[in-house]
Amino acid sequence: MKYIFLVILLFFASCTNIHYNTPYSSEDTQKIKELKRQLIKLGGSAKEAQELATLAVIHSKTLANSYNLTSPPQYHNFLVNRGQRKRGLCYHFVEDLDKEIRNRGFKTFRFKWGVANQNRLNEHNVIVVVGKDTPWEEGIILDAWRNSGKLFFSRVKDDKEYKFSEWKKGSSSL
Repeated sequence: MKYIFLVILLFFASCTNIHYNTPYSSEDTQKIKELKRQLIKLGGSAKEAQELATLAVIHSKTLANSYNLTSPPQYHNFLVNRGQRKRGLCYHFVEDLDKEIRNRGFKTFRFKWGVANQNRLNEHNVIVVVGKDTPWEEGIILDAWRNSGKLFFSRVKDDKEYKFSEWKKGSSSL
């Protein structure tokens, strides 16, 4: 019993508030470059790929700040569900990042709502970027929740943590 208490104590001791003081860091430069490269492979224009990559990386951190995010993200979910935070669940990141993406009017990319573990306690939602003729599995996941505002991205088929499928109802709103 004392070990359970110790584990719980260590978990809460590791929970911290996240605040990104700068919206753009040198670490972001490499991340934007790599995401741009992957987006171009989908058939998007280089200009739009650069704009989307920059937007996704920077705006994810901005959203984390606006949500007063706590890490790890699962603990932040607990706070939202208890009414101690207003936003910051994975689908909030999808909705708010998508709103910013839509304001840009991208022409060479399409955006889908990806869901893993639908209707389960560990359900997870992301934006999936595809090109005009790109199959779903080749699409790029934009996941701002997983790393507490530091954008995670990979091809759908390469994600080792989640198996995403398209949520048609959600995608109609994206």
